[in-house]
Amino acid sequence: MMDFTSPENSSRVSPFTVIAGGVIGFLFAIFLILLLVYRMRKKDEGSYDLGERKPSGAAYQKAPTKEFYA
Repeated sequence: MMDFTSPENSSRVSPFTVIAGGVIGFLFAIFLILLLVYRMRKKDEGSYDLGERKPSGAAYQKAPTKEFYA
């Protein structure tokens, strides 16, 4: 059994640990990039031209400030 508290083992890192950490970090970075690309493509999926466009000013008109009583 290994004693992890001894000072001689605390400063040494095995090459396998460094390589394994690098590979895991690389795979995680690739996963994040693929997720970003997937989200960007999904966002563009539903956008297409519907033909006529209304002017942006016609979407909302300010109500008149004068009140009328019936």
